[in-house]
Amino acid sequence: MSGLTFDWDDTDLENPVVVKALNYLEDEFGWGKVWVRISSSGGGLHVLIADMKIADMDMTQVLIPDEMDTETQFQWRKVFSEEPWSLECRGRFISDSARAKTGFTTSRIFGVKNGQQAGPWKMWRSVR
Repeated sequence: MSGLTFDWDDTDLENPVVVKALNYLEDEFGWGKVWVRISSSGGGLHVLIADMKIADMDMTQVLIPDEMDTETQFQWRKVFSEEPWSLECRGRFISDSARAKTGFTTSRIFGVKNGQQAGPWKMWRSVR
């Protein structure tokens, strides 16, 4: 089990399709559960379904992804790879399909890639 993440390339928070998709996810999973950040390339978005928790030891905030079986993850990611959304990164979807068949972890996103840092996670608040 791992969390549900999305990797949406070549888009940003100004894209009306992205806004509708994030609002849809918030409707499905609830307020405060949809988190978004700019990908390390600066040209896309990562989306995570999670809860914000306070770590007991040092009182820092941490995101705890909602656990979800691989089949359900793929169902959600497929929704956002097809019309009317066409957002999910096709390459990641294909590589994760191969990873799932061999029992490897799926739904991974990287905070640092090619030496570039992804932006901070921000909770999505509906824009209607």
